[in-house]
Amino acid sequence: MRRMRQLPYKDKGFCRSGRSRSDALQDCFMNGEPFWRQPLALVEDYLFPSRCACCGKNVSAVENGACAGCLDAIESVKEACPRCSGQLIDGSCEICSDRMWYLDRNIAAAEYSGAMKKMLRSYKFEKRKRIHRHLGAVAFNAVKDQGLDVDLVTAVPMTGTKVWKRGYNQSELVARVLSRRLGCDYKVLLMEKGSSRTQKDLQYRDRFINILGRYVPKGSAARGRRVLIVDDVFTTGATINECARVLR
Repeated sequence: MRRMRQLPYKDKGFCRSGRSRSDALQDCFMNGEPFWRQPLALVEDYLFPSRCACCGKNVSAVENGACAGCLDAIESVKEACPRCSGQLIDGSCEICSDRMWYLDRNIAAAEYSGAMKKMLRSYKFEKRKRIHRHLGAVAFNAVKDQGLDVDLVTAVPMTGTKVWKRGYNQSELVARVLSRRLGCDYKVLLMEKGSSRTQKDLQYRDRFINILGRYVPKGSAARGRRVLIVDDVFTTGATINECARVLR
């Protein structure tokens, strides 16, 4: 999701986000959810009511933490660089125009604003793990629209300590949904050494310096393959560019 730099039930009352339960269960099927989740969702909705991560409306468990209205409100990326999806200012990209760029192409699935920003923050920092299914669907639609041919899908890695603290690698969960929808394999191709400062505390140029050497390749599965690397938020592109460099 691109961060702007200054820089998917008639049983009304059960799914109170405005969709009938039959609609939500159909979406559950279309998204590859197993049918055994349907009866369990009835119990879960009764014992553990869920709210939309964006607007706070009550939603069913099979809606995976976000209502239809908020999903429809996700903003697509506009005026993006065709190479890196960065912002264009007077026809020039502020991200890749003056630096070595190792990605063949970057696709920003949505703007990091509004509903998407709330979904991502809830997903990453409030342990709303099920939201990854929606993010995977958004990413799949973006990739499909571009008509890309992909052999492997991987994700920006996290150290074991980071995964333990959060409970999951947020990019990996989205990447696994994306690989299933694309019909190709998911592979762990990189490992994070974890000896650098966190990127969010650094300025633009410092991010590209700080990230150097952070990732190392794992195996040789990427050799000669078209690899799609998944990250959660694209700000300067330093992280995903370094991953592409290492896999070259």
